[in-house]
Amino acid sequence: MENNSIKKSESKLKELEKKKAVLNEKIKLERNKLNAKKRKERTKRLIEKGAVLESLQGSNAEKLAPDQTLNWIRQNIASEKEKGLVRQLRVTQDELNFFKRTAKKWTLTNDDGSKITVTEFIHQQWLSKNEQASKN
Repeated sequence: MENNSIKKSESKLKELEKKKAVLNEKIKLERNKLNAKKRKERTKRLIEKGAVLESLQGSNAEKLAPDQTLNWIRQNIASEKEKGLVRQLRVTQDELNFFKRTAKKWTLTNDDGSKITVTEFIHQQWLSKNEQASKN
């Protein structure tokens, strides 16, 4: 009787191992499908980005080898960023110069009744702040 019970357990174990093998195969197939989808999405993204880069390169794009692309980016894209920063700096300088010119005409009245221009007041505040910062 015990021998019959052992055979049943062994049979059940074999069935479970077969089911496990089937499930492992299904897991493997799903994992492969997922990886294939990820590769497909990455490939599409790389192609789209490459197309954008080629459109930036203009008519020269076909003449540039892939290993020359990095140099092209460094020469053109980085310099465009620098040009943008220079333009932004010029605008800020123009705004400051305009403020400086117009603020010279504005006056403030101190608590003691004396008059001071806005630019003098700002300069005094700036000096005071720098003195405090240097003490700290």
